[in-house]
Amino acid sequence: MACLAQKDMTKPTPDATASLQASPLLGGAAHLDSLALTGAGPRWTWRQVHLAAIALAGRLDEGETVCNLCNSRVGFLVTWLAALRCGCLQLLPPSGGNADLTVILQSCSRPAIVVDGEQFLQPHWAQYARCLVNVPEAALHSTSGDTLSWQPDWDVPIARLYTSGSTGVPEPQTRTLGQLARGAQHVAARLQAESGNGRMPVSGIVCSVPPQHMFGLELSVMFPLVHGVPVLESRPLLPADVVSAFEQMGEGTAWITTPLHLQALVRAGAKVPNCKVAVSSTMALDASIARHSEVLIDAPVFEIYGSTETGAIAMRQTAKYTSWQPLADVRIEAGIPGVGTKVWGSHFPSPQILTDQIETDEHGRFELLGRHGDMIKIGGRRASLAGLNLLLSGLPGLEDGVLYLPAQAGAAGRLVLIHAGAALDPVLTEQWLRARMDPVFLPRTIIRTSSLGRTDTGKLSKVMLDSIYADWQAKRGFDESA
Repeated sequence: MACLAQKDMTKPTPDATASLQASPLLGGAAHLDSLALTGAGPRWTWRQVHLAAIALAGRLDEGETVCNLCNSRVGFLVTWLAALRCGCLQLLPPSGGNADLTVILQSCSRPAIVVDGEQFLQPHWAQYARCLVNVPEAALHSTSGDTLSWQPDWDVPIARLYTSGSTGVPEPQTRTLGQLARGAQHVAARLQAESGNGRMPVSGIVCSVPPQHMFGLELSVMFPLVHGVPVLESRPLLPADVVSAFEQMGEGTAWITTPLHLQALVRAGAKVPNCKVAVSSTMALDASIARHSEVLIDAPVFEIYGSTETGAIAMRQTAKYTSWQPLADVRIEAGIPGVGTKVWGSHFPSPQILTDQIETDEHGRFELLGRHGDMIKIGGRRASLAGLNLLLSGLPGLEDGVLYLPAQAGAAGRLVLIHAGAALDPVLTEQWLRARMDPVFLPRTIIRTSSLGRTDTGKLSKVMLDSIYADWQAKRGFDESA
């Protein structure tokens, strides 16, 4: 077995939370009148955010479990702080899908759903939870900083996130405030180190990822709360919206994004002003997309390797490196036969077992070889399904697609290409793929659908892909019998 960074990670470092006393997270007076949220609407200071959170806290009941479904950045942030002040556990579901949400609500005690508009309420939610609409208003009056400060219990579970369900059923993952704060500190430390001058390179954030996702929570909620960085209120998705968002922000702004957003930017050829750095996660980023993106934003693109179980654990500049460098306070043990990788860190419950297979080098970096459950075997040949899907990002004419192996395919099964958008030419598609992959992995079937049903972070549910394939099979059977 190979190990990285042999120090013990089972306990947090003694000074891990010492620097947070003056932060916006705890209502530190030094930041209260600094900008917290900006955009087309009212500009919010951290003082106004905390005042709104205190007002909402008065509407929450002790012992409630708060399901934070707020869509607006300010709505989520105010609800987040209000629940923290009340000591309420917060649920952050993987999607707004009714089936997932119903199961989650039924699994917790005294749930309360908070949304930031009447239009977002679903009538049947009242069967499972108390429903609150909270539309925060920026208070204009001044309040002493001492009345807004508070001291949390760093080691009490305060958030329950859920895996995406891309490999099955969403699984709950619980975090303490101390763990989430340390995760934001570790990411900031890496960005400072990568800047070359040891200074915080980020003075503002534009985020295209929802805050209910671990990546979005770490980078667009906890990062600003720990480091006093303002966030753009809107969540731009399309390239034109991204350009407009950065035009509103000053120089030194970071873009929290995903490979799908970067791919759309490259296809549009849109140049982004004022961007200091882009940080991508949620799925593998193609090196070619990373290189083209760096030209368009005139800044480096860093990719985070992590999971809902751990948060961020390593980073790399994908355009330059194939290997990953672990964050501070992360130890990785590779080579567990048939299982994957064991990882320790001070910002998540340790240790965690990840199904990814890695190979380490003498410099403490590692390469991803593939995921244990992601490896497929066809015609006696093995490959990573994620690696094969990464090739699709350059397929001419493909708007959105994925390679899928039916569960009932068996040893003689073949891959299926499921895609949305304009129809693909089967001959040209096969020619392009044949030049880039082993012939045994070429898709024998191409299924076109209206939508792949991606989540807000671009992930695909296995249940959704199974359903698309089952519908195609049923339709084909009907057509053949007609």
